[in-house]
Amino acid sequence: MKNLELYLLRFGAIQTLAMAVYHFFLPMQFGWAEYVPESAPTIGWALFALNAYFSFNLLVMGGFFAYFVFTKPKGNKRVLTFAMMVLLFWLFSFAYQLIRPMPLPENLNWLSYLLPGLALANAMIIGVPTIRIMMRKRQG
Repeated sequence: MKNLELYLLRFGAIQTLAMAVYHFFLPMQFGWAEYVPESAPTIGWALFALNAYFSFNLLVMGGFFAYFVFTKPKGNKRVLTFAMMVLLFWLFSFAYQLIRPMPLPENLNWLSYLLPGLALANAMIIGVPTIRIMMRKRQG
């Protein structure tokens, strides 16, 4: 694995972990509780639970990816497996945000460009070195 590829994979792992941690606090930042009707407590619980489950899954996936890319980077199949999982996550996030953009208040409209751009950037940060490494492995 070349130094730039390793650097990009490590940076991508850190970005993924940061996004996971951020998502644990996202409901508080946007004040989700204010918008959940008291007449639908199960829907409110599900909303917060799904966010917590998503955040936890991303944290675990990003954690394993970071562990393998920081401790066992040399041609390890686990590195490539987790890199592909994280790459697919970021590609899905990018596509989803293009198809169903997040409705935002006027003062946060700039996020409609930043968030899909961040997802695409993270996909490229992880995808380019992962694909290059996989191509080299195939060649021999």
